[in-house]
Amino acid sequence: ERERASLAELIQARPVWLAAASNEAEEDAIIAAHAHAMRLAHRMLLILTPAAPERAPSLAERLRREGWIVAERIRDEEPEPEVQAYVADGDAELGLWYRLAPVTFMGGTLIEGGPGRNPFEPAAFGSAILHGPHAGAYPDAYARLNEARATRLVTSPATLAEAVSELIAADKAAILAHNAWAASSGGAEVAERVTQAILAELDAIPEQAAV
Repeated sequence: ERERASLAELIQARPVWLAAASNEAEEDAIIAAHAHAMRLAHRMLLILTPAAPERAPSLAERLRREGWIVAERIRDEEPEPEVQAYVADGDAELGLWYRLAPVTFMGGTLIEGGPGRNPFEPAAFGSAILHGPHAGAYPDAYARLNEARATRLVTSPATLAEAVSELIAADKAAILAHNAWAASSGGAEVAERVTQAILAELDAIPEQAAV
Protein backbone atom coordinates (compact mmCIF):
# COMPACT_ATOMS: atom_id res chain seq x y z
CA GLU A 1 0.00 0.00 0.00
CA ARG A 2 2.89 2.36 0.75
CA GLU A 3 4.27 1.76 -2.74
CA ARG A 4 0.88 2.36 -4.35
CA ALA A 5 0.41 5.57 -2.38
CA SER A 6 3.88 6.80 -3.32
CA LEU A 7 3.37 6.12 -7.03
CA ALA A 8 -0.13 7.58 -6.97
CA GLU A 9 1.30 10.80 -5.51
CA LEU A 10 3.82 10.97 -8.37
CA ILE A 11 1.19 10.30 -11.01
CA GLN A 12 -1.42 12.52 -9.31
CA ALA A 13 -4.20 13.48 -11.74
CA ARG A 14 -2.48 12.29 -14.89
CA PRO A 15 -4.50 9.98 -17.16
CA VAL A 16 -2.93 6.51 -17.03
CA TRP A 17 -3.43 3.30 -18.94
CA LEU A 18 -1.76 -0.09 -18.67
CA ALA A 19 -0.79 -2.59 -21.34
CA ALA A 20 -0.63 -5.81 -19.29
CA ALA A 21 1.46 -8.78 -20.47
CA SER A 22 1.79 -7.36 -23.96
CA ASN A 23 3.05 -9.51 -26.79
CA GLU A 24 5.93 -8.22 -28.91
CA ALA A 25 3.73 -8.31 -32.01
CA GLU A 26 1.25 -5.97 -30.31
CA GLU A 27 3.74 -3.30 -29.33
CA ASP A 28 3.42 -1.24 -32.52
CA ALA A 29 -0.34 -0.99 -31.93
CA ILE A 30 0.10 -0.10 -28.25
CA ILE A 31 2.67 2.62 -28.96
CA ALA A 32 0.56 4.03 -31.78
CA ALA A 33 -2.50 4.09 -29.49
CA HIS A 34 -0.52 5.97 -26.85
CA ALA A 35 0.68 8.52 -29.40
CA HIS A 36 -2.90 9.02 -30.58
CA ALA A 37 -4.24 9.43 -27.04
CA MET A 38 -1.51 11.93 -26.13
CA ARG A 39 -2.83 14.30 -28.80
CA LEU A 40 -5.89 14.67 -26.60
CA ALA A 41 -4.14 14.39 -23.22
CA HIS A 42 -0.49 15.35 -23.50
CA ARG A 43 0.27 14.31 -19.90
CA MET A 44 -0.98 10.75 -20.40
CA LEU A 45 1.18 7.94 -19.01
CA LEU A 46 1.48 4.42 -20.44
CA ILE A 47 2.57 1.61 -18.12
CA LEU A 48 3.92 -1.33 -20.12
CA THR A 49 4.51 -4.84 -18.78
CA PRO A 50 5.76 -7.16 -21.55
CA ALA A 51 4.65 -10.78 -21.40
CA ALA A 52 8.31 -11.81 -21.56
CA PRO A 53 9.91 -9.89 -18.65
CA GLU A 54 13.38 -10.20 -20.15
CA ARG A 55 12.23 -7.97 -22.99
CA ALA A 56 11.66 -4.97 -20.72
CA PRO A 57 15.11 -3.38 -21.27
CA SER A 58 14.98 -3.76 -25.05
CA LEU A 59 11.43 -2.39 -25.14
CA ALA A 60 12.52 0.63 -23.10
CA GLU A 61 15.45 1.17 -25.46
CA ARG A 62 13.17 0.99 -28.49
CA LEU A 63 10.89 3.62 -26.99
CA ARG A 64 13.84 5.91 -26.29
CA ARG A 65 15.07 5.55 -29.88
CA GLU A 66 11.63 6.61 -31.06
CA GLY A 67 11.78 9.76 -28.95
CA TRP A 68 9.71 8.79 -25.92
CA ILE A 69 10.65 9.83 -22.38
CA VAL A 70 10.95 6.49 -20.58
CA ALA A 71 11.48 5.23 -17.04
CA GLU A 72 12.22 1.61 -16.08
CA ARG A 73 11.01 -0.20 -12.99
CA ILE A 74 13.98 -2.58 -13.10
CA ARG A 75 16.28 0.43 -12.61
CA ASP A 76 14.21 1.73 -9.68
CA GLU A 77 13.23 4.74 -11.77
CA GLU A 78 9.96 6.54 -11.07
CA PRO A 79 7.16 7.76 -13.36
CA GLU A 80 8.12 11.40 -12.90
CA PRO A 81 5.83 14.06 -14.43
CA GLU A 82 7.82 14.23 -17.67
CA VAL A 83 7.84 10.43 -18.21
CA GLN A 84 5.56 9.28 -21.03
CA ALA A 85 6.09 5.51 -20.81
CA TYR A 86 6.91 3.46 -17.72
CA VAL A 87 8.26 -0.03 -18.45
CA ALA A 88 7.77 -2.62 -15.71
CA ASP A 89 8.99 -6.22 -15.77
CA GLY A 90 7.38 -9.41 -14.58
CA ASP A 91 3.90 -10.13 -13.27
CA ALA A 92 4.58 -10.01 -9.52
CA GLU A 93 3.48 -6.37 -9.36
CA LEU A 94 0.58 -6.48 -11.79
CA GLY A 95 -1.87 -5.89 -8.95
CA LEU A 96 -0.09 -2.61 -8.25
CA TRP A 97 -0.39 -1.48 -11.86
CA TYR A 98 -4.05 -2.53 -12.09
CA ARG A 99 -4.78 -0.32 -9.08
CA LEU A 100 -2.95 2.66 -10.53
CA ALA A 101 -4.32 2.45 -14.08
CA PRO A 102 -8.02 3.25 -14.62
CA VAL A 103 -7.79 1.50 -18.01
CA THR A 104 -6.06 -1.81 -18.85
CA PHE A 105 -5.46 -3.32 -22.26
CA MET A 106 -5.13 -7.10 -21.94
CA GLY A 107 -2.04 -8.11 -23.88
CA GLY A 108 -2.10 -11.30 -25.91
CA THR A 109 -5.64 -10.66 -27.15
CA LEU A 110 -5.09 -8.52 -30.23
CA ILE A 111 -3.20 -11.29 -32.03
CA GLU A 112 -3.92 -15.00 -32.04
CA GLY A 113 -1.64 -17.17 -29.94
CA GLY A 114 -0.67 -14.52 -27.40
CA PRO A 115 -0.09 -15.71 -23.82
CA GLY A 116 -2.85 -13.60 -22.28
CA ARG A 117 -3.97 -13.27 -18.67
CA ASN A 118 -7.24 -13.70 -16.82
CA PRO A 119 -9.38 -10.55 -17.27
CA PHE A 120 -10.80 -10.97 -13.79
CA GLU A 121 -7.45 -9.71 -12.49
CA PRO A 122 -7.95 -6.06 -13.54
CA ALA A 123 -11.70 -6.42 -12.98
CA ALA A 124 -11.13 -7.20 -9.30
CA PHE A 125 -8.88 -4.15 -8.94
CA GLY A 126 -11.34 -1.72 -10.54
CA SER A 127 -9.59 -1.13 -13.87
CA ALA A 128 -11.63 -0.79 -17.07
CA ILE A 129 -10.75 -3.52 -19.57
CA LEU A 130 -9.87 -3.29 -23.25
CA HIS A 131 -9.21 -6.52 -25.12
CA GLY A 132 -8.79 -7.91 -28.61
CA PRO A 133 -10.81 -10.68 -30.30
CA HIS A 134 -8.63 -13.56 -29.04
CA ALA A 135 -9.60 -14.80 -25.58
CA GLY A 136 -6.87 -17.44 -25.36
CA ALA A 137 -7.31 -19.63 -22.31
CA TYR A 138 -10.11 -17.47 -20.85
CA PRO A 139 -13.12 -17.53 -23.21
CA ASP A 140 -15.61 -18.03 -20.37
CA ALA A 141 -14.18 -15.15 -18.34
CA TYR A 142 -14.33 -12.77 -21.29
CA ALA A 143 -17.84 -13.96 -22.15
CA ARG A 144 -19.03 -13.23 -18.61
CA LEU A 145 -17.48 -9.78 -18.57
CA ASN A 146 -18.79 -8.96 -22.03
CA GLU A 147 -22.29 -10.01 -20.98
CA ALA A 148 -21.98 -7.67 -17.98
CA ARG A 149 -20.95 -4.81 -20.33
CA ALA A 150 -17.69 -4.66 -18.43
CA THR A 151 -15.16 -4.65 -21.28
CA ARG A 152 -14.51 -2.91 -24.58
CA LEU A 153 -13.61 -5.06 -27.58
CA VAL A 154 -10.96 -3.67 -29.95
CA THR A 155 -10.37 -5.43 -33.24
CA SER A 156 -7.44 -3.55 -34.73
CA PRO A 157 -4.67 -1.06 -33.86
CA ALA A 158 -6.96 1.76 -35.02
CA THR A 159 -9.83 0.74 -32.74
CA LEU A 160 -7.40 0.32 -29.82
CA ALA A 161 -6.26 3.92 -30.33
CA GLU A 162 -9.87 5.12 -30.48
CA ALA A 163 -10.85 3.21 -27.33
CA VAL A 164 -7.89 4.46 -25.28
CA SER A 165 -8.62 8.03 -26.36
CA GLU A 166 -12.31 7.68 -25.50
CA LEU A 167 -11.65 6.20 -22.07
CA ILE A 168 -9.51 9.17 -21.08
CA ALA A 169 -12.88 10.47 -19.92
CA ALA A 170 -13.00 9.26 -16.33
CA ASP A 171 -16.77 8.76 -16.31
CA LYS A 172 -16.67 6.37 -19.26
CA ALA A 173 -13.82 4.32 -17.78
CA ALA A 174 -15.63 4.26 -14.43
CA ILE A 175 -18.75 2.66 -15.95
CA LEU A 176 -16.72 -0.22 -17.41
CA ALA A 177 -14.66 -0.57 -14.24
CA HIS A 178 -17.76 -0.67 -12.02
CA ASN A 179 -19.43 -3.30 -14.20
CA ALA A 180 -16.24 -5.36 -14.21
CA TRP A 181 -15.86 -5.14 -10.44
CA ALA A 182 -19.49 -6.12 -9.92
CA ALA A 183 -19.12 -9.12 -12.22
CA SER A 184 -15.90 -10.26 -10.57
CA SER A 185 -16.99 -9.77 -6.97
CA GLY A 186 -20.35 -11.45 -7.27
CA GLY A 187 -19.58 -14.69 -9.06
CA ALA A 188 -17.92 -18.06 -8.95
CA GLU A 189 -14.50 -16.65 -9.83
CA VAL A 190 -14.14 -14.96 -6.45
CA ALA A 191 -15.68 -17.92 -4.61
CA GLU A 192 -13.09 -20.20 -6.20
CA ARG A 193 -10.24 -17.91 -5.12
CA VAL A 194 -11.53 -17.73 -1.56
CA THR A 195 -11.91 -21.52 -1.44
CA GLN A 196 -8.37 -22.05 -2.67
CA ALA A 197 -7.00 -19.56 -0.12
CA ILE A 198 -8.82 -21.34 2.72
CA LEU A 199 -7.59 -24.75 1.59
CA ALA A 200 -4.03 -23.45 1.36
CA GLU A 201 -4.24 -22.15 4.94
CA LEU A 202 -5.64 -25.45 6.17
CA ASP A 203 -2.85 -27.37 4.43
CA ALA A 204 -0.30 -25.14 6.19
CA ILE A 205 -1.59 -26.05 9.70
CA PRO A 206 0.56 -28.74 11.37
CA GLU A 207 -1.31 -31.99 11.66
CA GLN A 208 -1.16 -32.12 15.47
CA ALA A 209 -2.44 -28.52 15.77
CA ALA A 210 -5.33 -29.34 13.46
CA VAL A 211 -6.33 -32.21 15.76
